Amino acid sequence: MKKNNQNITVIGHAIISRDCCIADSTGLMPLALISETDWLLFQEDLNRSDLVVLGRASYEKFSENKRNRLIPTNQINGYEMGDDICFFNPNDIPINEILLKYNPFPKKIAVAGGQGVYQLIFEQYSYSEFHLSIKENYELKGGIQMIRGQNELGQINKYMNMHGMRQINKKRLDSETVQIRYVNS
Repeated sequence: MKKNNQNITVIGHAIISRDCCIADSTGLMPLALISETDWLLFQEDLNRSDLVVLGRASYEKFSENKRNRLIPTNQINGYEMGDDICFFNPNDIPINEILLKYNPFPKKIAVAGGQGVYQLIFEQYSYSEFHLSIKENYELKGGIQMIRGQNELGQINKYMNMHGMRQINKKRLDSETVQIRYVNS
């Protein structure tokens, strides 16, 4: 994919319950939602990425990690850039403009969520791929949905299609988890 006159790969990662939630109602990810295989694949991809986009809550939980990180937040005005971290307010500066502040420009970006981050990329940028893992037998009634208003897999698939994504494969990661891969068509 070409953005900002640069070749770039943007890969979204999420693991959801069968009712499409990424966290419980308090914003915490229950242990039952974790798949060891998914976690390992996720970490491998983060390690191969030039930049990781994640929400403030995820950043605060994993703040000791020294990957190059981009944190959208409405708690600041404009942006604040450090050595390996940048906070920015997407209401003040769009993501395509904040990415131009990076030198070198990131060639591979991993998007780790949460809900607002996933939607920000869908609305202001785009994904090259999206790796969606689903815990088939686990529900998080009243939890935080991956995409606001989407609580069925059919709705997620339709949302992906609306944003130019099509499913290319589905594979079993473990006895409780499948992963669907979408690509930008």
